[in-house]
Amino acid sequence: MEKSEVQAKLKEFFMSNLGVDGDILQYDTPLFGDEVGLDSVDSLEIISFVDDEYGVSMTGLKKETFLSIDTIADYIVANA
Repeated sequence: MEKSEVQAKLKEFFMSNLGVDGDILQYDTPLFGDEVGLDSVDSLEIISFVDDEYGVSMTGLKKETFLSIDTIADYIVANA
């Protein structure tokens, strides 16, 4: 599994399912905070998407794993 493919699929998920503006969303953009503004409910949707799409559980992980598309993709690739 290529990290670039995972990143692209995650970005599409954030734009289509969570309503994130693709113009501000880069692979290293912080997902939680002022710029993108995701919250804990969004993190549950991310966990569900990753589990369904890749068969990788993210339940109970530290918040550092959810910092950006890059950190999520790294975790998926390492644990798929």
